[in-house]
Amino acid sequence: MMKQYIGLMLLAIALVAAGCIQQPGGGIPDDKESTGVKTFSSYAELSEFLATNAQSDYGRYGIGVMADFGLAKSTAAETETTTPSADYSKTNIQVEGVDEADVVKSDGKYIYTITGNQLVIVEAYPAESAKLAYKTELKGTPSELFVKDDRLVVFGSAYEPRPVEGTEILSQLPSPYYASYYSYIQVYDVSSREKPRLIDEVKLTGNYFSSRMIGDKVYAVVNMPTYHYYGEAVPLPAIRQDGKERLIQPTEIQYFPYPDVSYSYVTIVALDIKDPKALTSKTYLAGDTQTMYVSQDNIYLAFTRYKDYFRPLNVIENAIMPVLPPEVSSEAKDTTGSEDEKQQKMAEVINRYLDKLTPEQIKELDRKAKEKMIEYEKEIAREREKTIIHKISIKDGRIEYEGEGSVPGTVLNQFSMDEHNRKLRIATTTGRQFRFRGEDDIKERNNVYVLDEDLEIVGRLENLAPGEKIYSARFMGERAYLVTFKKTDPLFVIDLKEPENPKVLGQLKIPGYSDYLHPYDENHIIGIGKEAAEAENGDFAWYQGVKIALFDVSDPANPKEISKFNIGDRGTDSYALQDHHAFLFSREKGILVMPISLAEIDSAKYEGGKVPPYAYGEQKWQGAYVMKVTLQDGIQLRGRISHLDELYDGNDYYYSWPYYYSLLYSIKRSLYIGDTLYTVSDRMVKANNLEDLKEVKAVEISHRDPDDWDWMPIDPIKIMK
Repeated sequence: MMKQYIGLMLLAIALVAAGCIQQPGGGIPDDKESTGVKTFSSYAELSEFLATNAQSDYGRYGIGVMADFGLAKSTAAETETTTPSADYSKTNIQVEGVDEADVVKSDGKYIYTITGNQLVIVEAYPAESAKLAYKTELKGTPSELFVKDDRLVVFGSAYEPRPVEGTEILSQLPSPYYASYYSYIQVYDVSSREKPRLIDEVKLTGNYFSSRMIGDKVYAVVNMPTYHYYGEAVPLPAIRQDGKERLIQPTEIQYFPYPDVSYSYVTIVALDIKDPKALTSKTYLAGDTQTMYVSQDNIYLAFTRYKDYFRPLNVIENAIMPVLPPEVSSEAKDTTGSEDEKQQKMAEVINRYLDKLTPEQIKELDRKAKEKMIEYEKEIAREREKTIIHKISIKDGRIEYEGEGSVPGTVLNQFSMDEHNRKLRIATTTGRQFRFRGEDDIKERNNVYVLDEDLEIVGRLENLAPGEKIYSARFMGERAYLVTFKKTDPLFVIDLKEPENPKVLGQLKIPGYSDYLHPYDENHIIGIGKEAAEAENGDFAWYQGVKIALFDVSDPANPKEISKFNIGDRGTDSYALQDHHAFLFSREKGILVMPISLAEIDSAKYEGGKVPPYAYGEQKWQGAYVMKVTLQDGIQLRGRISHLDELYDGNDYYYSWPYYYSLLYSIKRSLYIGDTLYTVSDRMVKANNLEDLKEVKAVEISHRDPDDWDWMPIDPIKIMK
């Protein structure tokens, strides 16, 4: 009976440990590292590589690239055709010199936007005579666009049923899906805004994720999942231009020779907007990429590798054997055979010893084994989850692989990476997958690393804010700012003047957290996120409404929150918290504009008017909050703008057409041209005077019937049935 109990105990420890890092697709038991980029010699080698190295069936489908680039200042020029205002806002960006595609763009006279499957151009300036200039339906699902001079670039995805035909390899594909579902890049001549002319179209098999523009060069990233499963043929990516399709041959596909949970083809395309025919591309077979950051010269492609150090044999060797008497552990170690056979023999030796012990002695051994397990986790924490970084040069439009590096932990988003003086700075969180999460000495920890041009770590700052994770990061010159959160919002000020010796200069702990940090000037930072209320029981906090904060970091050892403004109650949200393109700020004009979905709580519904911190408010309003932000007066509300006369808030709010109808009037972006503030929803562009916020003009840009369910993300009638 004792032997049976111990056998189950050992199995439980092993299985729990092995399961503590379960990720989509599982862990990677192989310690093999990359030896640089390689190219396949044949289709057979590609197929064999996938069959040998994919670590799970999840690799059949692939997770794909969630492309996330660094952003930059737009370089849109003035032309005689557009005659733009001398002062207009561009897309909110991160890195100067690299523009980023978005759903709304302006050139200082016209506003270009995508609403549903429609491309819309509004002659916006001057506001008094604003009007719809052009509208057309595009194929499939258009997603983002660029505008520069007289060129408009549109990105999207579509499905084009057609038979699989062409080369011998293409005919082997298991389904026409891979040849039929594609992403497209369309380049228009918009010298006449009323009659745009399509001058080129590029189609790529796979999913469009993101794109950036540097000068006249557009860099687009397309991801196509691949697999090797039960002998099925491995699909290959293709590019079609001028009606001619070219299959990307295996000898053109570069890869990194180590196992992964799944694989995707990552194709990077460089296109000159003045000469779209001059297109170049490179395709990589890579793992599950989470983040991409782009400087003016390089693309940094990053993904997290999870290594499984917690196979049952590892647990026995590192957590159980050390607490056994030397003679028992020596006998258990003296085993041969496969891993399963060794594990079984070890268990038999250990069980024979445990049969001689009392229940109390067994419990004591179990306690010691858990302590060893924690020690083991701490030892391998840095190796267990790593961010692998690939550096790809894009100088002068040439796409060339430069090298690979790695750092412990995972990155949050593009703002966790930054290139400065040819060095890459990156912020990560480690310890997010530990089994013994309740133990004080096994916690999430946060780090900053500095890598040289060869992606070797030359500086490190580790173990910040144990038990918390990064919610936002911003690198500004020789400093970095991190916000971590669990119950309060520590804002860390980090000195990077000496890249080899990063250090914390100061920190500030306040309620709530910031999802996004934006520079006000070199000594002040704006943070937007959520207010929070500490839970009475438990080591956590309840997030509340949206919070805008202004921080003074002129004394980096003592950062201060000099102003804050809270909006709404729990349930209040903003597009800007998930997408920084929805954030508009101008220090010169002293304005901050962001869309808000306002939720408010009626305290009269609660006994004594005491509202619990976990209570959600009811949706009451949607629109743009226009704030005044100055160092002298802090953050103040100037006014609100809405495209909705009334926000529907019936009992069936989320499953009725009035809700979806109101979504079309939800403001998603804002911009200014001269002294006019423009807000954009899927149905309307509205112009308001920047001084008093009085409405100047409203232009309807879509006239879909609310009974036409085609424009809705789902059919609520089917849901209600």
